[in-house]
Amino acid sequence: MKADEVLTAHHDVLRGLLRDLAETSDGQTDRRRELRDELLRELEVHTQIEDELFYPAVVDVSPLLSLAHAEHRQIDDQLAVVMRLALDDPEFTTEVRMLESTLRHHTFEEEERMFPQSHALGERRLEELGAQLQQRQRELGRSGGMRLIMRLKRATLRTRP
Repeated sequence: MKADEVLTAHHDVLRGLLRDLAETSDGQTDRRRELRDELLRELEVHTQIEDELFYPAVVDVSPLLSLAHAEHRQIDDQLAVVMRLALDDPEFTTEVRMLESTLRHHTFEEEERMFPQSHALGERRLEELGAQLQQRQRELGRSGGMRLIMRLKRATLRTRP
């Protein structure tokens, strides 16, 4: 898979998690916790693989990196709001929908603008980069360090049960 295909597939995972989370009701706190925590993990992995591998690779072909980094910060800020809310808070769905909207905009910018710019790297480089992204994604998915980061993030954000 090429780099843009790997990232688009992961965008689909993130969009699906947010959609599922937004569709839960206030009484489904266990399901919300499960989806919220999975979203936190997947967003952390996604941001890390983009920041470590993809963005440095496209720095010379895409002028959109500053925007992408700013959107990552905005997503982190909105995720922090969601993480701080009680799972049965009446505002939970509203805040998830706001996060969903921001993520939708970010993924649109990448998929429709940045990824086409990345094609200037050439097929071979995009394939190599795709393999690197997949490998790093797998590593982070099973990393004890990533589990520690998630625990610290939840504690820092004072996640409500």
